[in-house]
Amino acid sequence: MQVVLSLGSNCGDRHRNVEQGLEWASRHLNNFRTSSLYSSAPLGGSGQNYVNAVAIGDTGLTVKELNLSAKEKESEAGRDDKARAEGRVPLDIDIVAADGEILRPRDFACDFFRRGWEELNGQL
Repeated sequence: MQVVLSLGSNCGDRHRNVEQGLEWASRHLNNFRTSSLYSSAPLGGSGQNYVNAVAIGDTGLTVKELNLSAKEKESEAGRDDKARAEGRVPLDIDIVAADGEILRPRDFACDFFRRGWEELNGQL
């Protein structure tokens, strides 16, 4: 199954946080490709800018299994209830699409995702 991931961070060493997320993704995905890291404004316009990336690859895991592993990685990076309440996102990893099906249409339409997606499509 081919999946498309969106990764982002808005606190701490944002670049390193996303790089660690990409390292996690590269261990779970074959034919792994990633966009460059780039900055985007937060939705709603308030708070720290995000560093984002989009990644594509194939996995033998189910969406549920991959998502569970992604949420465990987020937790390891410090994403917890307190961080959520404070608007801090040490690391966010979302499965935006799987086998051509858009699972997160809102994310798919947002600039923070489209920028990396369009870059990756130029690489295909």
